[in-house]
Amino acid sequence: MKKQVYILLFCLLATGITSCKKWLDVKPGTQVIQDEMFSTEAGFNQALLGSYLQMGTGLYADNLTMTTISAMGQNYQTTASGHPLLEHARYNYTAPVVKSTIATIWGNMYKAIGGVNNILDHVDQAKGVFLKNHYNLVKGEALGLRAYMHFDLLRMFGPVPVNGGSIKAIPYIKSFSKEISPLSTTAEVIELCLKDLDEAEQLLSVYQEIVYNTEASADEFTNYTRNHFNYWAVKALKARIYLYAGDKAKALQYAKEVIASAKFPFVNRNTFNLTANQDRTFSTEQVFALNLPLIKTLVDIRFRLEGNTGFQNSTFFLTTATMNTVFDIAQGGSTDYRYLYHIRTANGFAYSSKFWQDGITNLQLSNQVPLIRLSEMYYIAAEATTDLTEASTLVNEIRINRGLPALTSPFTETVRMQEIAKEYTKEFYAEGQLFFYYKRLGILPVPRSAVTMTAATYVFPLPDTEIEFGNR
Repeated sequence: MKKQVYILLFCLLATGITSCKKWLDVKPGTQVIQDEMFSTEAGFNQALLGSYLQMGTGLYADNLTMTTISAMGQNYQTTASGHPLLEHARYNYTAPVVKSTIATIWGNMYKAIGGVNNILDHVDQAKGVFLKNHYNLVKGEALGLRAYMHFDLLRMFGPVPVNGGSIKAIPYIKSFSKEISPLSTTAEVIELCLKDLDEAEQLLSVYQEIVYNTEASADEFTNYTRNHFNYWAVKALKARIYLYAGDKAKALQYAKEVIASAKFPFVNRNTFNLTANQDRTFSTEQVFALNLPLIKTLVDIRFRLEGNTGFQNSTFFLTTATMNTVFDIAQGGSTDYRYLYHIRTANGFAYSSKFWQDGITNLQLSNQVPLIRLSEMYYIAAEATTDLTEASTLVNEIRINRGLPALTSPFTETVRMQEIAKEYTKEFYAEGQLFFYYKRLGILPVPRSAVTMTAATYVFPLPDTEIEFGNR
């Protein structure tokens, strides 16, 4: 995907796909445009780019990363009256603002899924228009994105996995259609995700390189592959899903394959000392990331306390004391790169600069929202292995590459899980993964939350419109 190109054409493909009866009214003119678009390789390329861009608005540019899901993981102090995430952090699903957020997430996710389904509905018939291995790449990426988004919907709207494999959760939609899709159980959604990923893995195996080419290229499918759902992203997502499903052996297998690939080198600390182009999001370690130009406005509004007298009502922060606890400062955590270079402090408050765009002119570094990191593969492997010594080695590999000393005491099972929990809290601050980590393990209560939680508190309710029009 050329990072210089941002074509907001997705509206030509989908105008409101959900699983309810108010699905889609395809007009003849729209059908003509679609037929023309899917008659060339360039059209498929643009449609795929549209799907990536569609994943930003209301989703991975905010609610599913640095805002709503992070607040529910208790990454921020949101107790001030009027704070936009106050009720989200309280898991108050009946509050109008939370219901609105959930409806946005649901609607926008299924719109984006509709986009990739539209590609998949056309790609086999148009196989002859593709050169090289581009058919494999288009279809493989679309399948991978479909699995990725459905799995995140499951992590929000499905039950705590240790309790509910047979409980109805979400519809797994596989076609661009007006038909109402039935709700699938957790186990069924996982099976469908893995089926899509198996096919995607086979298709994407034709090109396994990770390229950070910032120059214009005639081949958009092999240029800047980190911002594509690439071959290694398939394996990484499989590791994530298998761990969620409780299959630790498979989770360990796929996590180790990503690690062993050596495609994602650890961030170079020297970049942090530059006056420009600091690699704040550790771009070299990103297995899959979205490039979303619209994040700058959101980040500047939410993660800058300087000069904002009303910051407690609008910005995202913790007290300095709480942030120091998160990063284990009293136990030697002050050398942690994630603390030294991501955390700013002012007047007793601490906030993240991870997504700041200041001084970034290198396209490899700008506007990156990481969705799968190399470090997660280490944590998955550390949790999944039956060898506690290996678990310690895996955790220490991350610690050393974050500026921390290796842990010297042998791991017990309790220590293993404690150290992995600490790592999730530090590594994924403001990225949304912490809430999903707590849910996967069924942790009650959520650390730093005053809410009395049950397993049901982890489950997003279906939007009212979905219940009404989908006959749920």
